[in-house]
Amino acid sequence: MATTGTAAAVASSSDRDALITGDAVLLDLRTASFATRLVSAVIDGILQLALLVGGIVAMAWLAARADLDDGYLAAGILLASVAAYVGYPVLCELLLRGRSVGRLVMGTRVVREDGGPVHVRQSVLRAVMAMFEIWSTSGAVALTCAVIDRRSRRIGDLLAGTMVIQERMRTLPAQRMEVPVSLREWALAADVGRLPLPLMQDIRAFLPRAGEINAESRHQLSRDLLHRTLPHVAPAPPPGTPPEEFLAAVLAERSRRDEMRLRRAQERQEELSAEVRAVPFSV
Repeated sequence: MATTGTAAAVASSSDRDALITGDAVLLDLRTASFATRLVSAVIDGILQLALLVGGIVAMAWLAARADLDDGYLAAGILLASVAAYVGYPVLCELLLRGRSVGRLVMGTRVVREDGGPVHVRQSVLRAVMAMFEIWSTSGAVALTCAVIDRRSRRIGDLLAGTMVIQERMRTLPAQRMEVPVSLREWALAADVGRLPLPLMQDIRAFLPRAGEINAESRHQLSRDLLHRTLPHVAPAPPPGTPPEEFLAAVLAERSRRDEMRLRRAQERQEELSAEVRAVPFSV
């Protein structure tokens, strides 16, 4: 049976931008999906409403017992509102390193756009903007922005320079890819260049899950990956080669050559170490 979630995940991975820090370091971060952010926001929203209602009830009871005027009651309600709408998200992100209760449940975390931890001002800005785009509009503004943005960011994220990444993901058992028999001769003579890291990740994410995707999406995704891979491979595969076999052959051959290169480098390192050990100490 088709699993649209898997297809969407693979499709979104092919469209995501590579994240590069100011030091030109490529970060392998996967942004949280819209559905994941929605569920975590609902969980946090329920807790915030419970905190708000509890604070208002406590202030009303205290005002009745102490016979306080309406000004104290209004101030108490304002304090409870600030604690629920601003204090809760800011403290959670600071104490839990960008997480909240909802994000802990869904395995997500808020980070800066360069992958670093969020600052206090960024958390405060996100919380203040949430009062407008989530609470005052019933989430309509935040939902619209998250659907439009490629990384599912809301306005608060755009202004604060943050995003929500997926930390906990289902891991697949390691499988060694083999070159299909029909392409072994071609793969040995082919020039399989260094594929871009995002493309390698997309191929590795697609091939193990190909059997779980419906036929139409599977064909479309395989064709898209084929067209993205062809510029890095020469010569082209034999005519009529199925896209998935071609992708498997490229990935397997690229992995085999990388392993050989690493093995030769390790052997050279061991030979050099043996030569250094054989040199007389006096020299």
